Amino acid sequence: MKCPITIPCNCGKAINLQITGTDLPEQATCSACGHTTHLMQPLGNLAVMLILERARWELTTNHDVTMTILLGTMAAEAQMSWLYFKWRAIDDKVLPHEQTAAHKTKWEKEWSDMRSIGERLDELSRLLTDTNFDKFAQQNMKWLKNHIDGFDRATSIKTFFQDQVFERRNQVIHYGNIDFEEADGKKCYPLISALLELLKAMDKQKYEKVFSKTQ
Repeated sequence: MKCPITIPCNCGKAINLQITGTDLPEQATCSACGHTTHLMQPLGNLAVMLILERARWELTTNHDVTMTILLGTMAAEAQMSWLYFKWRAIDDKVLPHEQTAAHKTKWEKEWSDMRSIGERLDELSRLLTDTNFDKFAQQNMKWLKNHIDGFDRATSIKTFFQDQVFERRNQVIHYGNIDFEEADGKKCYPLISALLELLKAMDKQKYEKVFSKTQ
């Protein structure tokens, strides 16, 4: 996958890069001022970061809402499964180099047996925070408050995400609907970004809980 990204330069201009796969360059040079910025591999799931950046590019530069929805939801689901497998391995006390095909088959079956996005959100939230997704989301509304226009507080936040984000993805892959308006992309992308911030907060809470036990 090719992904255009921009790196801010000290001069105020943007350095435009074209990334192929997860092969990041070690440095980038600004064409405006000539300054060279040394790049570091970001922490976390690099593939998800690049997929989300490509979704942003599709929305803001290519104006392809359908691809924005498909790539954005792919990034969200990829991060969910990545976190689940990471923490199942940690909870099972299996280091990366110790993971066998049997371990991975077991965790992948657990994940695939969760048939819906809602079930996966709940199970992942319980694994990381000991509570369901709605309760955790309500406790962390700072990630959502600017993106949930039209949200009926009488319904669940989980259902809101399913209806406003993943149902649009389903319209593409289940029914062949690719005729979305720009407003659909402008609604979906911020929601996907907010969901990823929620997942990051879950990951942090789990880390803090596990780390505190080692003190």
